[in-house]
Amino acid sequence: MADTPLKWSASEVRDTFVKFFESKEHTFVPSSSVIPHNDPTLLFANAGMNQFKAIFLCTIDPNSDFAKLKRAANSQKCIRAGGKHNDLDDVGKDSYHHTFFEMLGSWSFGDYFKKEAIDWAWELLTVVYGLDPSRLYATYFGGDERNNLAPDLETRDLWTRFLPSSHVIPGSMKDNFWEMGDVGPCGPCTELHYDRIGGREAAHLVNKDDPTVLEVWNLVFMQFERKGPSTLVPLPACHVDTGMGLERLVSILQKKMSNYDIDLFQDIFAGIAKITNTRPYEGKFGAEDADNHDTAFRVIADHVRMLSVAIADGQKPGPDGTGYVLRRVIRRATRFASEALQAPPGLLSQLVPYVVATLGASFPTLVEHQDDIMKALKYEEQLFARTLQNGLRQFSHIVRRLPEGVDEFPPQDAANLFTTFGFPVDLTRVKAEEEKLKLNEGAVQKLLDVEKEISEKARLIKKESDAAAVNMDPNALSHLASGLGVAVTNDSYKYEQEDITARVCAIYKPGSAENFGFVNSVRPNDGTYGVFLDRTNFYAESGGQHYDQGVITKQDAAVVFEVENVQSFGGYVYHSGSIAGNGELHVGDTVNLSVNLQRRQPIAANHTCTHVLNYSLRKWVGDHCEQKGSLVLPNRFRFDYIQNSPLTVQHIFDVQKEVNIVAEKNQRVYVELVPLDKAKEIYGVRCLFDEHYPNPVRVVSVGVEVSKLLADPTNKDWANYSVEFCGGTHLSRTSEICNFVLISDEAVAAGVRRITAVTGAEALEALDNKEAFSQRLKNLDRANLAQSLKELREDLDRIPMPADARIEFRTQLENWGKEVAKDLKSKKNEASEVAKSFADETIASLKQSGTRFFCRRFTCRTRQKRPPHKCN
Repeated sequence: MADTPLKWSASEVRDTFVKFFESKEHTFVPSSSVIPHNDPTLLFANAGMNQFKAIFLCTIDPNSDFAKLKRAANSQKCIRAGGKHNDLDDVGKDSYHHTFFEMLGSWSFGDYFKKEAIDWAWELLTVVYGLDPSRLYATYFGGDERNNLAPDLETRDLWTRFLPSSHVIPGSMKDNFWEMGDVGPCGPCTELHYDRIGGREAAHLVNKDDPTVLEVWNLVFMQFERKGPSTLVPLPACHVDTGMGLERLVSILQKKMSNYDIDLFQDIFAGIAKITNTRPYEGKFGAEDADNHDTAFRVIADHVRMLSVAIADGQKPGPDGTGYVLRRVIRRATRFASEALQAPPGLLSQLVPYVVATLGASFPTLVEHQDDIMKALKYEEQLFARTLQNGLRQFSHIVRRLPEGVDEFPPQDAANLFTTFGFPVDLTRVKAEEEKLKLNEGAVQKLLDVEKEISEKARLIKKESDAAAVNMDPNALSHLASGLGVAVTNDSYKYEQEDITARVCAIYKPGSAENFGFVNSVRPNDGTYGVFLDRTNFYAESGGQHYDQGVITKQDAAVVFEVENVQSFGGYVYHSGSIAGNGELHVGDTVNLSVNLQRRQPIAANHTCTHVLNYSLRKWVGDHCEQKGSLVLPNRFRFDYIQNSPLTVQHIFDVQKEVNIVAEKNQRVYVELVPLDKAKEIYGVRCLFDEHYPNPVRVVSVGVEVSKLLADPTNKDWANYSVEFCGGTHLSRTSEICNFVLISDEAVAAGVRRITAVTGAEALEALDNKEAFSQRLKNLDRANLAQSLKELREDLDRIPMPADARIEFRTQLENWGKEVAKDLKSKKNEASEVAKSFADETIASLKQSGTRFFCRRFTCRTRQKRPPHKCN
């Protein structure tokens, strides 16, 4: 069969893939965000399976829609620009690397397995897309003695039904055994490769990085669980996870030798040429592209796609973590634009409409957030321009102070320019060469690696500290029910205030290898354990809210298990703690559960207050103030939201007043479980639609009954109430908030700000601090104003108080500071005039006596060529 003459568009290829698998009873699941908000192990979604990871690890909430999936398909947005999978530095140099790409994927979760996956892959490629079967090659896992793994002959035999044996090739552990990580689900995979040339035997070019023989599709058969370097155990259920790069497939169907020649890039290339007024993209590589013109086109087009998608999905450029990766990408693209195309700052933001026109129909968040993307990129491009100016000034300062005869730019200074001022190392090298100085980039990189290692260690220490109280291996979850024969249910949505009775179903000992870590009893003075119960009234940490604490007591009161931390894994609630006193707690024991209500109450007050604050921000600042995250603690809470500029004093006053009005009204807080599809119909409901909410979902409404919301869901009056999806603990009435004080409002990333606030006793303390500070200003010692201002400024930044009062106090201190500076300047000028007059008289007297002068400046004595100065 010859290749079809039809020129497939990228959108047709994408839609055809999804429709094909829908015809095979697969559920279309929209692409998740490229920012994995609930997976701290990833910087970005880098593969199609990321959003299904909880299913493979058996940690999925059994009440969520995802837990019911058997088959799925989609086109997932992926970014590989940081972490383990990082293609950033290769982009632009070749025809197929990208920081952003789409992964066409199909999945089976314990349903069909190898035969169906292979049959459908062959049908889609050769029948639907019309690829020439003679150009296709399949690889299969050839076995591995070290891991005691036999060859995957089943997959080999399934392929030889369609392909000659010479086109079915065994592969190594590296190429044909897929693993999620050091532990977790894994299994053999089979890859399909396509020969772009045809009419030849190309088996020897498979997996040899030959651009004419391209890997198209990877079918992973998850049938094992990796428990350690040499331990694989069969999974209870086998899964299929396939991934095919959209851009690669489209290049084949459109008969292009480069991914950058397909339709997804042509409008963006045209935009680059138009905005920069330069010649069009010509597709040159390597030595042919001596001026980096076409390399710059590829870099800019790829990077602006990646940046647009990431920002639309909620990640703004920033100084660290994922935000810093975006900032680095922006600066890389900006430098290529400036150096190769002589483009002025602002090119990336101007290209956003071209990206939206190309991808917006498939990914609507790009259309919704086009203005936000453009603003964020414009700000970062302007920031980088200032960064370069600052870096150049620092570079010049370093060069001026180099001793005579030095011909190397100090590596430590080059590293500091990068880490402190964001000045690129390769730009330091270029500027150093202009000054006839060498730069040892290897030494610079070693210094940066040390800095990175220190930062990474600090991050891991924090991560381990956060997890220390729980410390459960998630891989044990798949054996919690099947391995132990127990049924653990989660009844925690009720969060009863009173004690309840439950039964101990399982006990987990961290670090224990026997029986997947599960033991029969908890003993005193033997470290921390995890207890699973058939029901619980403890709140497990989730959604930014801290966990409950309390005690689990045997009914004879002889044994007390002190609960220090509570987490949820796959719908199972893990109570972490240890035995206090004597006795043992056994599996099967009947126990009483007592939550520490003194800890829970202020957490509930702060959580309810985040909902009312969310409503108040939208009312007084604008509907754009979407929530980006929160942290709810007993003594304070944080609330991250979308906003480009700081809140004004009036904004803070209005928001704070609104929250306190709601508190004074003593409104009822209604909580009800509602079918997910019905809950989403409520007008103005606050939720993160990228979240996988359980079904039914818990609706928390302040001031209006949930039944009324459901009876008239499209009523626009509901926007005047706080209505959110939430699984946390809340007050019964808003008067229990007592008081609300907004302590601070600060930027955490471009376009994202963070409010810190307090309620109850902490709010009263903040108000007292305001009055005390005001009194200090009234009693200010004007005679010793400079010292007093220093102390007041330090205390103003340290003491909790209302943010609007802090701003007003700071303004007052700044005005007094200007008075002090003006007075000092006046006195300095007077002293300077006296000193100058004395010096002039002295020099005149000495000159009359015939005294000779010489300049002590180093550069004058050595007659070096340095900027001139007055030495007379």
